[in-house]
Amino acid sequence: MKKLFFLGLLIMGGLVQAQNSTTNILLRHDNKPIDFTKINDTTIKDAVAVVIKSSDEKIKNLVAVKKQTVSNTLVAYDNLQYELADLSMKIGLIQSTFSNEVIRNSAYTESEKLSVYGSNIGLNEPLYKALKKFSTQKGLVLTVKQKKFLSEVLLSFEKNGMKLSAADRKPLEEINNQLIKLGNAFDKNIAESKDSLTFTELELKGIDAESLQSWKRPNGKYVVHVNGPNVIKITDNAENAKTRKAFGLHYNNRAYPQNIAVLDSLLYYRNVYAQKLGFSSYAAYSLIDKMAAKPENVWAFENDLIKKLTPLVTDEIKTLTAFKKEVSPTESDTLQSWDFAYYSKKMLNAKYQLDNDEVKKYFEMNNTLAGMFKVYETVLGIQIKPATNMPVWDSKVKTYEIWSEGKKMGSFYLDLFPRANKYTHFACFPMSQYSKKGTVEILPQAALICNFPEGTATEPSLLPHNNVVTMFHEFGHLVHWLLGHSEIASQNSFGIKGDFVEAPSQFLENWCWEYDALKLFAKHYKTGETLPKDLFDKMKQTQRVNVGSFYIRQVSLGLTDFTYEDKYEETKQKGVLKVFKEITSLNQMPFDDNNHMICSFGHLSGYGANYYGYLWSKVYAQDMFSVFKKNGVMDTATGIKYRKEILEKGSTTPEIEMVEKFLGRKPNSDAFLESLGIKK
Repeated sequence: MKKLFFLGLLIMGGLVQAQNSTTNILLRHDNKPIDFTKINDTTIKDAVAVVIKSSDEKIKNLVAVKKQTVSNTLVAYDNLQYELADLSMKIGLIQSTFSNEVIRNSAYTESEKLSVYGSNIGLNEPLYKALKKFSTQKGLVLTVKQKKFLSEVLLSFEKNGMKLSAADRKPLEEINNQLIKLGNAFDKNIAESKDSLTFTELELKGIDAESLQSWKRPNGKYVVHVNGPNVIKITDNAENAKTRKAFGLHYNNRAYPQNIAVLDSLLYYRNVYAQKLGFSSYAAYSLIDKMAAKPENVWAFENDLIKKLTPLVTDEIKTLTAFKKEVSPTESDTLQSWDFAYYSKKMLNAKYQLDNDEVKKYFEMNNTLAGMFKVYETVLGIQIKPATNMPVWDSKVKTYEIWSEGKKMGSFYLDLFPRANKYTHFACFPMSQYSKKGTVEILPQAALICNFPEGTATEPSLLPHNNVVTMFHEFGHLVHWLLGHSEIASQNSFGIKGDFVEAPSQFLENWCWEYDALKLFAKHYKTGETLPKDLFDKMKQTQRVNVGSFYIRQVSLGLTDFTYEDKYEETKQKGVLKVFKEITSLNQMPFDDNNHMICSFGHLSGYGANYYGYLWSKVYAQDMFSVFKKNGVMDTATGIKYRKEILEKGSTTPEIEMVEKFLGRKPNSDAFLESLGIKK
């Protein structure tokens, strides 16, 4: 599952001076790209030390102000948070992408230090009192956006305990420090997990020749590294069930056992933190600034989905089990988790004559990228141009700019393929925020950090269609970030509520299922032939095959996360593994007790009590797409309206107001349920 890179409290940004006097390249605030080849551990350490020292001075000055104004209080607070967030973003990218171990470890250490410092600002009583005093001034005149920003800033302080006494607040600082350390440890253990399995050629029967050649060793054995692209190759194609089982379990056991202890501690301290703030659970604490607002709303949402999806799942498992018996009569009659992808693929081929290996030949990486850009350009009325003057952290990273209405909006990096010690999933990493001071603008930057299958010596990178969907999704996050040029920098695009932040990217996945979009770029990598309409029709016909099983897995992951955070005592009593096992029964397949997938479930660190947001967001995403279904999926006028009403608004406007204005009505779940084949 995709994960959006979050910055927590540090996502609060602000206006900034156009140019710092420092020579440290991580502290520059201009539109010159960073030369990543010049970054070392000293660069990172010095940058953090400078920002912490300057932030102390900014806080001191803000608190000392006698005659408060928007400029010396509200904008000054923005400036403080901007500096912290800007550096935090850059260090976050370094720790997730750099191959050099010394630099990467320094980034982890300094990121933790900066996170602790930034979070402790939320416990700074004099600063809170200064902002509170500013908010209660007689005759204070603020714009609607400024009012929204100020109220959210005060809420963030109060959420961190500012309504408690100083004595009651004191323990929160140490607990928060522990939470940051544990979160970093959880992520680091996943990123640095190294594993591989050795197989014989017979054990890898069914795998394509190009992959086999790349895995082959001089002794005739095959060494397969445990990563995302390889687990798809093995679980989809390996005929040997033992091979699929072994590789799948190794993949699901990344960062095991070390992350069990880390997770136990993380959940413990989160619960203690929430209890000290007067909340019944960490989930209740987390939801006060989300659309869902209260845990009972999330439980109702998830349980309603379970009720609607369970009959679909039952039918799907029954159908796939029968198919397994038909084509593999000598194997066990039970459908195992490591059977699901393999027999689903075979069933699509046999029952629907859909060969996904044939489909991916129409989605060569470079052509798919260019085609995706074309779709985004057409729908949103933007332009995407290659950039040649941007130094990169790895030679395979690509660089581009986004333009809109004749104006450059920002720049971005694409880091597409796996490598050692790199972030192991798919995410949009913001690198700098938009800001404007006078006539000087600092344009935003972002990077997509992905792990798509890389090409071999004899075959280019060919993407399964589900990888194309992932690419469109992640690029949706990136475009959202770059187009949000908010007057108040803290009201950037990722400042929207956590259970809506996925909607703008999920919305753009839909174009992967529209022939008017795919025919623009889906070309056979050898012949150049456009994806045939009859092949697309087969793809479309199978879009809902096993859709219940896909979404029930999302529900089960959301419930695992939410149970951990809302029912801590139950979780503690049973243990995180037993809770995970019980909830996973929703998938209606046997659970292997050697499966410790929660150890590599990175969202448990960064998305605590918010994984439900993927499906919550999906309801809004499908509702917004229904407007395009009505007006035409490639209709630029509708797309420009969407860009202006949703993407460019950032977090300046309440989410429900943005959606209602774009829809011209109140949102509903009709389109979402229809996409699942469920009638109301």
